[in-house]
Amino acid sequence: MSKKIITLFKVIVLSVGMIFVFKLVSNIISNDEKNSKIEYESGDTLYGFVMGTSVSITLYHDDMNNQFASVLDEVKMLDEKYISWRNDESELNNINTEYVSGQEYVLSDILYDAISLSLDVCSNSQGALDITIRPIADVWNIEGADSDSFVVPDMSLVESASKNVGYEKLSLTDEGIVIKQEGMVIDLGATGKGYALDIVKNWLEANEIKGACVSVGGSILVYGNKDDNTPWKVGIRDPQGDASQMLGYLEFSSGTDICISTSGYYEKYFMVDGIRYHHIIDRNTGMPADAGLASVTVVCENGLYSDALSTACFVLGYEASIALLDKYNAEAVFVDKDNNIILTDGLTDIFVTE
Repeated sequence: MSKKIITLFKVIVLSVGMIFVFKLVSNIISNDEKNSKIEYESGDTLYGFVMGTSVSITLYHDDMNNQFASVLDEVKMLDEKYISWRNDESELNNINTEYVSGQEYVLSDILYDAISLSLDVCSNSQGALDITIRPIADVWNIEGADSDSFVVPDMSLVESASKNVGYEKLSLTDEGIVIKQEGMVIDLGATGKGYALDIVKNWLEANEIKGACVSVGGSILVYGNKDDNTPWKVGIRDPQGDASQMLGYLEFSSGTDICISTSGYYEKYFMVDGIRYHHIIDRNTGMPADAGLASVTVVCENGLYSDALSTACFVLGYEASIALLDKYNAEAVFVDKDNNIILTDGLTDIFVTE
């Protein structure tokens, strides 16, 4: 891939956050009984909160009865039953709290698949993505602190935590996983939202849904066709602005099935003495990643890979990411700290700034 660098001038705000430009309906997923009584139309959108993040679901289908609830249930099931490291009832949480180092833990097919795909990106990125990063992330506590409680940790604490980090200490067997060291934590936060899109896509195919737009946090699926067959448009947020400010958008033709995931330093961060401390940690330094980027958006057919690669590429930086993207037939939009955009070849014709 060669690069095309676009220095941005003032652009029109095209959408809100990493959200689609399509028909929006202000229905909120907050009460199952209430929503079950609403008559939905093709093209309606619902919003909710699952997997610790915002979710939006837009469906295009002739029979809308119970379809929204079914899609939401797929995401909830994945999180609560299988991949949440925080939920006491999830399979992953049980592994993290109960495993004995060196002993095999048999996995469900779903969790095995999610961990296997995640480890594949960990390995190919040489640890730029590491699903065992949680001990270091906990020391930084960027996700849990507020502006009053956040402090830059002593690096001795980071160094101590780093001893319990390393995807290489995980080994998959035919049926499960072996964790080779005590004190490890498997965290699929950097891949789980993308994997949720893969689960949803399977459901959409099985139920012959005509078209859908589903976002789970910074990961988005466009699927099939809208009623009017107009293109899908996915906004790229301005990392230096608020959630309503866009740098441009990616336009995908009707009938496209694709996943788009973004990682950026604007999502969770604190400013201390003019330095931005964000939540994407580079395990090699134990510090928030600093490869000169403000955000990376990855476009890929597989949701988990798009999610995983957006994190890995943010840590690696543009030059080191190209070979990794090629391995997964993925494309990307890199935004540096000066808001210059670097597009990989496959996106040059579909990225629009006006």
